[in-house]
Amino acid sequence: MRNDWTIVINILYIFIFMFVAKIIKEKLGIFRSIIIPTSLLAGIIGLICGPEILGIVNFDLKFYESLVFHFLGIGFIGLTLSEKETKQQGNSANAGLFILSTYCFQALIGMTTLLFLIKFINPDLFIGLGLMLPLAYGQGPGFASAIGSSWDTVLSFGYVNQFGLTLATVGFLVGGVIGIILLNFYARKYNVNVYNLRKLKGVNRKNLTITSISEINFFDMLTTQIVFVSIVYLLTFYSMSFIDKSLSSLGDIGATIGSLVRGFNYLFGIILALGLKKILEILKNKGARTQELLDGYFMNNIAAFSFNVMITSSVMAISISTVKEYWQLLIAVSIVGAAGTLLFVTYFSKKAFTENNLLYSLAMFGMLTGTASTGLALLRGLDPDLKSDVAKDLVLGSALAAPLAIPLMVVLGQPIIGYKTGNPIYYWITFLSILVYVLIIMTIMLMKTKKIKSSAQR
Repeated sequence: MRNDWTIVINILYIFIFMFVAKIIKEKLGIFRSIIIPTSLLAGIIGLICGPEILGIVNFDLKFYESLVFHFLGIGFIGLTLSEKETKQQGNSANAGLFILSTYCFQALIGMTTLLFLIKFINPDLFIGLGLMLPLAYGQGPGFASAIGSSWDTVLSFGYVNQFGLTLATVGFLVGGVIGIILLNFYARKYNVNVYNLRKLKGVNRKNLTITSISEINFFDMLTTQIVFVSIVYLLTFYSMSFIDKSLSSLGDIGATIGSLVRGFNYLFGIILALGLKKILEILKNKGARTQELLDGYFMNNIAAFSFNVMITSSVMAISISTVKEYWQLLIAVSIVGAAGTLLFVTYFSKKAFTENNLLYSLAMFGMLTGTASTGLALLRGLDPDLKSDVAKDLVLGSALAAPLAIPLMVVLGQPIIGYKTGNPIYYWITFLSILVYVLIIMTIMLMKTKKIKSSAQR
């Protein structure tokens, strides 16, 4: 048998487990009541059937770690190429600031939790591991793995990537399970009519209009999108390699920063994708038929496909034997992260939004522990037809939060420099930088809310 079958089989397992997960969600009622993405359930099934639990199938955990990293970058390239210009207004802008504020808050409580553990339980822990909380809960397994894998090349622990993947999986479960409990609590406390999630119909039909130049038919259009994504991702590799080599020539600190650059494939991909869109726009203005080559529908599907593969792979990549090395850390950060996020979104949603506070708090909790789909699913429990603007604000707010979070990504390198140099001042720089940033963001958010309220009263 050909040796390359191993790679193909490992990939096929992802979609086989997705199929099984879909059947389970359709046929077992409890899984229609608990909000759990099909891709996450597929990953859990794969983990249980994998070599470290039941041993029904044998696969390479490192291979799935690689898939998480690469499909994160590919997914964000597809998402960037699909986006249209969108104007942020009112609560949409505040939603973006709220999401970013929660990222910062999660980072602060994560680092505080690590500081407590270092002082009273295990002095050998690294305070920067607290930053995995916003990466895993707030942004998902792709971000946690991307940063974690780059940190593993510098730190001596050897489990940072695994910790990030596991914490992200816990975050999914927190968002889905606690979210349902929260949904029913709101129903009783505020006498809200909760729509039975089992009765929500997931099949909605719509007509699609896909525009392309006449030489390209429907199926060729999909190939065209894949070609563009591939070009951008190849340029991402060369850009990262060039910067990594350039920084490595500057000494130990440069080499450390260079190793961190390897984890930012998604950021380079986004920047280069934006550059490609600009080039196509310039060519169109000069008379070339280029802008129509990008199709939002296909690009969105490429992004969705990539993120589903990423989520399933992230759970299948978890090593049960490695979890025992950080189980105390995992429990502490998971509990603090869940409780802290719940308290933050519940309290500040009343301050940040002028109406539908209950809907915002529920949706934000689901999204900022799980995924956007988790938040939207919880939202549909109170707003089944999505008649409010909350769903729109979540989407537009996420688009705003992404570029504003870039300074936080830059700060992520500071704890590693502190660890390598043995200088704790870098830990304080990280903590204070995030604290100042969140105070600025929240001040802007509250001022915008006050302005909206003033305008409404006139």
